[in-house]
Amino acid sequence: MTTEEYLLLYEKFLAGNCTEQEKELLAGYLDGFELEEHPWKEEMGDKEQVRTEISKRLQEEIKPAKKVLWMPAAKRLSAVAAILLIVLTAGLYRFFFHPSSRISIEKKIAQHPVNGIKPGNNQAVLTLADGSEIVLDSTRNGLLTSKNGVEIKQTQKGQVLYTCLQPASRGVSWNTISTPAGGQYQIVLGDGTRAWLNAASSLRFPITFEGAERAVEVTGEVYFEVAQDKSKPFKVSFNGNTIAVLGTHFNVMAYDDEAKNKVTLLEGSIKISNHTGQQLLKPGMQALVGDSNSSITIRKANLEEAVAWKNGYFIFDNENIQSIMRKVARWYNVTVTYQGNMTGKEFTGTVSRFENVSEVLGMLEATEIIHFNLQGRNIKVTP
Repeated sequence: MTTEEYLLLYEKFLAGNCTEQEKELLAGYLDGFELEEHPWKEEMGDKEQVRTEISKRLQEEIKPAKKVLWMPAAKRLSAVAAILLIVLTAGLYRFFFHPSSRISIEKKIAQHPVNGIKPGNNQAVLTLADGSEIVLDSTRNGLLTSKNGVEIKQTQKGQVLYTCLQPASRGVSWNTISTPAGGQYQIVLGDGTRAWLNAASSLRFPITFEGAERAVEVTGEVYFEVAQDKSKPFKVSFNGNTIAVLGTHFNVMAYDDEAKNKVTLLEGSIKISNHTGQQLLKPGMQALVGDSNSSITIRKANLEEAVAWKNGYFIFDNENIQSIMRKVARWYNVTVTYQGNMTGKEFTGTVSRFENVSEVLGMLEATEIIHFNLQGRNIKVTP
């Protein structure tokens, strides 16, 4: 296990998102407590004391971890190994045993309302073919409705489940699940395909997949785990672009306020096409595209960053402040205004999405190159 993998897994555990297998992996790792890139060093503290403290915290299963490393991109060290060592010492040793090293961050956080703007949660609206709406949240379980040979249930895990009992009685009926700003949700379609919706997103889909293909439409950001069916390719449409797959894991980011749509492939293979042509993606690659008349550009993806939202994190990789604040605005349902020159305001870091907005802003402010002023649900950004 690498340093970065350990820290991300540890954050995931504290956020309550670890699977049982991941918990066992983390617990087993504590026995050795060595990182692949770096041996344990004296300046990192007493190894056994650190191991015991982290083990204790894991056993207590406390609330989500608040901080990993935050650093302006312009000030980052060039050597990756050096960065990982700093993450280890700052994220573990100093976090547990040197509270004074966090004073600047704590002061910045304290400047914002402690009980201020809370993070988003599981909420959505399911619009049925007849126009009726079902408000969804984590408290509503069991059968939601049964129409046209399809049962729609909500499980205790907070996901909508479509079960086809018999072929649709009259043609194709379409439903739409949509999340507001500050919302997210999961759905299992009639073919077994799983979809996770980020904030301010929607997925339009037929209640049963008839014909030669399985077609859905997306706005905002949706992560898919497509059920395999070689006889019926799965197609995703967004902003005049189409993704064709048989069975795979990928993320579609297609917000109207972003300059480029992003399609990131984790497993399998997909083909993305529009009026300009088509491109085949392999795992670990990302497609950048605008509307249907824009060319498709392929590049290597940062997979952890691309699906961080699904796993309960913000991960910023040399990201400018405007891009960061668009993500903040969607998840916390706030508006953002700017005053002054934002050029060169780029950041790298990781933080749980389950913190209040004051935590995120405080960590960014601790870099001393950006400042925020909260007024109601508006965040004013200044140099």
